[in-house]
Amino acid sequence: MQLLKLKVVLAAISATAFSVDMGEIQSKLDSELLWGTYRPNLYFGTRPRVPNSLLSGLIWFGLDDQRNWQKTRHSCELGDNLSEYGYSRHNGRDFGEQKMVDTDQGVEITSTFIKIPGSGGGSWAVRFTGATQNVQGASLAYYFGLEGNGTMSMTITKRMARITGQTPDLGRFRIRIVPAKNNTSPPLHPALESVVGVPAPVKISGVGMSVPHIWKAKDQFQDKIFKQARMQAGNILQQTGGQGPLTGSVLFRLENEGLKDPDSNLFFAQMMVHGDFAFDVIYERIGDDAIKSRDIAAIASNRRKDFDRRFEDVFGLQAKGFSNDQVEMAQKAISSLIGGIGYFHGSSLVSNGPKPEYGEAELTSEPELTKPYSLFAGVPSRPFFPRGFLWDEGFHLLLLSRWDVDLSMDIIRSWYGAMDNNGWIAREQILGEEARSKVPVEFQVQYPNFANPPTLLFAVKALVERLEPSSMMGMADQLAQVYSEQGQRDAETEQTLIREYLLDLLLKSQRQLEFFTSTQTGEPLPGSTHRGYRWRGRTPDHTLTSGIDDYPRARPPSVRELHVDLLAWVTYMLTVHAELSAYIGKELNQTKDQTLEEHLQLLDELHWNQEKNMYCDRTVRIRDDFDELEDDESEAEEAVYVCHKGYISLFPMLLGLLPPDSEKLGYILDMIEDPDELWTEYGIRSLSKSDEFYAQDRIENKLIASTANCAPT
Repeated sequence: MQLLKLKVVLAAISATAFSVDMGEIQSKLDSELLWGTYRPNLYFGTRPRVPNSLLSGLIWFGLDDQRNWQKTRHSCELGDNLSEYGYSRHNGRDFGEQKMVDTDQGVEITSTFIKIPGSGGGSWAVRFTGATQNVQGASLAYYFGLEGNGTMSMTITKRMARITGQTPDLGRFRIRIVPAKNNTSPPLHPALESVVGVPAPVKISGVGMSVPHIWKAKDQFQDKIFKQARMQAGNILQQTGGQGPLTGSVLFRLENEGLKDPDSNLFFAQMMVHGDFAFDVIYERIGDDAIKSRDIAAIASNRRKDFDRRFEDVFGLQAKGFSNDQVEMAQKAISSLIGGIGYFHGSSLVSNGPKPEYGEAELTSEPELTKPYSLFAGVPSRPFFPRGFLWDEGFHLLLLSRWDVDLSMDIIRSWYGAMDNNGWIAREQILGEEARSKVPVEFQVQYPNFANPPTLLFAVKALVERLEPSSMMGMADQLAQVYSEQGQRDAETEQTLIREYLLDLLLKSQRQLEFFTSTQTGEPLPGSTHRGYRWRGRTPDHTLTSGIDDYPRARPPSVRELHVDLLAWVTYMLTVHAELSAYIGKELNQTKDQTLEEHLQLLDELHWNQEKNMYCDRTVRIRDDFDELEDDESEAEEAVYVCHKGYISLFPMLLGLLPPDSEKLGYILDMIEDPDELWTEYGIRSLSKSDEFYAQDRIENKLIASTANCAPT
């Protein structure tokens, strides 16, 4: 029935005159998405979606404790113990706001980001507002750093910092960092007023320097202010007979230097504040309309209202009876997801060959860095996993595709752009030195025989299923927010973009399927000729490649295992490919062992346990009654089931592979609704309460299934 619907959709779309220039559409989308909060590893940072370009970021620390400079805030860190941070609203394109509450440093900061369309990516601004909640105030700094070719210079006046520059990708630009007129500097202690060399308080100061790595801006900043503090402390103690006092606002204030040095590629603008404060950072491409500080609040207010209205239009939570608090929580959830989208560029450390398994000889060759490449992706955790993970992305996109299809399709295209010639995509994208600095050495190397669940197809399948003929003319309203002079794109343009996009995606996804069927197959079980599938990368306690890291598997690990979830994933790929093929009218070349019917049969033949009425992994072991002296060695092995009720046993149902009239559904649903097995008031347990490994520390997913790790039904 679904394929019939898709063919009807295809016929409706085929009747449309496809006269849209796809290159022009993509160019427009690239321009609209050029700038963003694409440094999710930072509390706040921006960058364009081009490599080796202009980066910016926020830095702060409190002044009450002279040791606080060692705890300067920059990148999101669990150890910083912020009471709150994360976006409350973010539309993924031209608006985002978040609140950062740093109780330890005595600072609260709210960032409000806006973007104005224009040529070459347009212009953007961010307003920071907040208050210090300590005695001496705080040091705030905002920086811009230039990687690659280009030039920059800075000037400091009493009112603001100005930066002008140019790069081959961005053209000529200007930047203003403008403190609010009513900002108050920390008061200068009376005992320091007569000390020579102690400057009077100022609104803003700056410094420029030449550095090899912009991502180490915090280190450069700390090094600079420490040297400054040491010299100033010596000066004060010498003139006061060792009495001081040594106040943070004096010790750690940057002196204007290096602003016109042609070699400077990193500029900091620093503001010492006390009490309520605000400052604007405004980036403008020369030739586009200027952004005025007085307009930022009004623009942000309109974008905030647009976000709330669109959120209700898309998800309808108020209409469904959810409370204001619940709606606010949901808005924060999707905004935090969108605020976690980043642009990453660099080389990945990849092994020259498959990782040895179970007693095989270790590799003697060293891993090598790939050629640099880019990835546009969401991150599962800004402080802990600030990089792309293939398994997680599919779940991100299930939600994101409902909010902004164009944005989600761009992310999918970027992931498939990271695929090598063999159809392999590294499950963890650790691109460049900055990314590797957050990953233990033992986890940095990616292995070309390690697969990962193809969850990207969740979003693709959901998109295709929403493309009903009755909704064709309203597609632009429910899909993307791509603005032009006339407003949103019309439905014809959206249909064309999606159809052409899916055609390209189908070909790339087919290559990924071939990678799975050529590298992840298992050995036939004793007495069988059928080959199932086996995850590579197993250890005694973990199967990281499966996405369900420490779910119980066969013990000990064996190359003779067959994993039911992997066979289900491959079958799911075949199912989605059939739907995509029907949608765009292209036949796939399927070899015999890739046919959907065969894989559906294999699920039952290899993995359904009739005795326990559940799907299980399989492995091979020596028969208990085998006698080495009397029995034939060829009959020593037997195939056994490895059964653990939980996620793994649900996969054929979760991925929609069982027909509605399958008797197996009854057994699976009984298992789910049994409180002694999987059912709880708060969600489905990841592992049955009756399992021997239930609630043990080795089970990473603990007791309750997280919605982020549940496949769609």
